[in-house]
Parts: sequence; C-alpha cells; structure tokens
Amino acid sequence: MKSIINYIILLSLLYGASSCSHSKKFTQNYYSENEATLQSIRSRFKQLYDKNPFALELHDKKLSRIGLEIHTDSIRYIYDFNTSEPYLLDTLHKYQFDARQMNELINDMQKANCTWITNLDYYEKRQKKFLVFISVRDKKLNGFLKPEKYFTLAFFDQPQPYDERGRLLDSEDLKKNRLINGEMFRKINSNVSYALTGKFR
Repeated sequence: MKSIINYIILLSLLYGASSCSHSKKFTQNYYSENEATLQSIRSRFKQLYDKNPFALELHDKKLSRIGLEIHTDSIRYIYDFNTSEPYLLDTLHKYQFDARQMNELINDMQKANCTWITNLDYYEKRQKKFLVFISVRDKKLNGFLKPEKYFTLAFFDQPQPYDERGRLLDSEDLKKNRLINGEMFRKINSNVSYALTGKFR
C-alpha cells in the first residue's frame, strides 16, 4: 500500500514539473507565432469598441458560434449566432457596426483560437484606463488528467512594471502585484502580460 502511495506522489510531482515546463514553452511559442494576428485583433477591436462598446465570444470548439454583448448606456444586449447566419449581419447593421471590420476580427480570432475579447477598466492616479483582455483555447494546453486551461492576455496601452520574476506589479504601489480578474499575470513584453487560467473571462 505504501509503495502505491509513493508511486502516486511521484507521478504527481513529475506531472506538476512537466506541466510548468509545458506551459512556459506554450507561452513562448504561441505568442511569437501569433503576435501579428493578436496585435491585429487588438487594434481592430479597439477601433470597433470606440464606436460601439461590446465584447465578443467564440464559444464552441469549432469557433463558429459567437456570443455578442453590446453595451449601451443603460442596457447590455446579448446575442448568440452562428457565423453563417444572416441575423448576425442584420444585428451589426442595426447597431451601426462596421460589418467588414467585425468579420475580419472574427476571422482573426478563429485563426488564433481566441475565445473571448473585451475591454477591462482599471484606475491609475484616479484616472480610468482600459486594457484589452483576450482569452485563447488551445488543445496544446489540455491533456490527460488536466483540466481545461485558457491562455489569457492583457494588452496595455503603456509599459507596465514587473518584479524580478516577471510578475505584473501595481504601478501605484510597486510592492504589490496587480491581479486581473483575481489572477496573477506575468510578462511577455512591457505592454503585454499573460496568465494560464481555468476560465475564459
């Protein structure tokens, strides 16, 4: 019985070590391979969002069903479409979205396996600021006995402070880590941080 317990503990330790290494390798590879597409997604989203605040979800594994959250001053409208349905185009026209740019955004998100994009607000020196928050689902993050993980990215407009271990810091109190949605984020570059999370939003 004792040998079985020791074997299980050993397997758990090996799994934990390989999981950390695997996650780090995925982060480096995924971002370098998809940087141009991700920056295109961020740029196009900001242009569309400035005219009509919204969030967009691709919520099936084929990335063909979308959830569209449209934010007005008082109400949040939530729509669900298949990308091939004509109702999607009708809704975009109704809310005066640029349909061509929205279609390009969806195509880029499918290409990069993005499942969610939104704006999150935060404050610095009492000034409201925004970051673009993107989630990615990738089969390389999943495996036997592993719960589903999302690679989440935070795109800031200005360079951010990090500690010596690459963890995102609160720019108003450099002794504290800044958490986003309760998660610790780490450095990809001065303006982009990432976390591996169990939720996409």
